[in-house]
Amino acid sequence: MKKTTYLICIPFLGLACASCQKDNVAEPISPKEAIVFSARTLETKGQPQLNVLEELALQDFSVSAWYSKNEKSFGEDSKHYISNHRFGTLDTQISASTQWQGIARNSNGDKSPDPVYYPLDGSLSFFCYAPYRDKDEFSDILIKNDPDESITSRLTNYLPNSPLIQFTPEENVANQIDFVVADPVLDWKKEDGDIVLDFTKHLTTNLRFLCKYSGSVNAESERIIIKTIWIQNVIGSEFLYFTKEGDALGHQWSSTVSPDGTGSMPLRSYVLSIENNSLKDRTFLSDTDFTYINYETTGQLYLLPQAFPDRTPTMDPASDPQLHITYEIWDNQNNPIETNTLKFDLRGTEPWPMGKTLAYEITIGVAERKNLNIIKAVIVDWTNAENNHQQEEILY
Repeated sequence: MKKTTYLICIPFLGLACASCQKDNVAEPISPKEAIVFSARTLETKGQPQLNVLEELALQDFSVSAWYSKNEKSFGEDSKHYISNHRFGTLDTQISASTQWQGIARNSNGDKSPDPVYYPLDGSLSFFCYAPYRDKDEFSDILIKNDPDESITSRLTNYLPNSPLIQFTPEENVANQIDFVVADPVLDWKKEDGDIVLDFTKHLTTNLRFLCKYSGSVNAESERIIIKTIWIQNVIGSEFLYFTKEGDALGHQWSSTVSPDGTGSMPLRSYVLSIENNSLKDRTFLSDTDFTYINYETTGQLYLLPQAFPDRTPTMDPASDPQLHITYEIWDNQNNPIETNTLKFDLRGTEPWPMGKTLAYEITIGVAERKNLNIIKAVIVDWTNAENNHQQEEILY
């Protein structure tokens, strides 16, 4: 899996915010001077970095900002200035010199300018994520600008008055995204120079599955394929919040407060299958080498990082995280002659690390018709993971 990375450098070219945008902020000096972004990419071991800019141009990114008066810092007196504003580019040729600005898209995806302007005085604090999500179109990313104190008071190192971002990986695997968030930028003034938003820290876990079989089959007349992989009862929605620890700013997932305000995280299940095109049809397994079976774009999994602690007496067995795999034995006429489903309990197994690819190497005991053995879970740096699909199919 390739990691695509990009940095957003923000030269603020304007000096005023449109007076119609937010209350209690300065009047604009000139409506012609808008916030404009420039972008560059980091070197990676994957595809050429131009692909990153092209992907950014396709999906856009979100910018929210708070205004603080002169001599004030970001805090409870700060005012909403930009709320989940879409930023992208109107350029048709994407390059390192491409200009990024506030834009709008119509129902056909056509883009038009929707600029945002500078305040006359004071400072701005920024909270940004990618890809852009409109609350009326999507539900996988939701930004909460005024989170309840009953929630934020229980978040370790929470940056007071900053927003929460709720992320919920889509159950439809083909619609899942590689979600990225920049560290907050606080109390920036126009004379402070350029800002760099670092979107290079991936926040999800990329899961892949490599399978082989053990035991005897008739090599001339029988073949093994994986029909379905069903991941059950894993954390399916969580808060990403912004942090301040000493002078260090950052962001992290909440492990103590769930989106419904309790400490019990919502559970979801995800299905990879031939029927929904998330597993490639007719991928026959080997008894010697592991075969990567979810290498289609529609089979790329981007799930929440999480741990699988050992069972305690208070845990409900019905909520156990599990892996179910259904395989078929085919004859030489490509007809299934036998179907089996094997189950594996994920409790006590390798955690899903943030910003990494985790590959399960799975051996199916065909002779016994019951054994499912995860030999190991291999953790790979996102940048070093092999790229098994075409450049134009890469999600960032």
